[in-house]
Amino acid sequence: MNLIPVGYSFLAIAIGFTIITGIILLTNKPKWNDYTAFGVIVLALIVAWGIIHPRQTPLREGAQEVQSLIGSGTPVLLEFQSPYCIACISIKPTVDALEQELNRETIGKQIHIIRLNIQEETGMDLLPIYGFQFTPTFIFFDRDGNELWRTIGEFDPQLVRDSLNQ
Repeated sequence: MNLIPVGYSFLAIAIGFTIITGIILLTNKPKWNDYTAFGVIVLALIVAWGIIHPRQTPLREGAQEVQSLIGSGTPVLLEFQSPYCIACISIKPTVDALEQELNRETIGKQIHIIRLNIQEETGMDLLPIYGFQFTPTFIFFDRDGNELWRTIGEFDPQLVRDSLNQ
């Protein structure tokens, strides 16, 4: 049994780091600059999480919009993620770069990349439909809406490029 749910790994590490740093600080007769340094560390962790955590793709119609995009003539890559998942955070720049590469204005939209937060309504609505258990989970659908592949915990942009060229 896991004491910490997998989706909260970043949050657990940040809280653990803060507690350990606080204990070390308080056991060593702290001075005002020690408190300042501790405050800066806590603030840096909060800012880092605010900048790098994955965000859900804005959807007006939620799960219905996702379902309507699948099989609409453009391939779809669904990413089920959590904002507290370390693997999701580390994969985010790779997915961002692939999205920019494949959806440049000069070549048109080649793929819909939809990021879904499993802790928000749309992600929870789609969970039973696509039956995944871990984040990040990537599911690739071709132009006709057929699931071609899914990966869990890792992401290979070349697999997406190869799937688009089939």
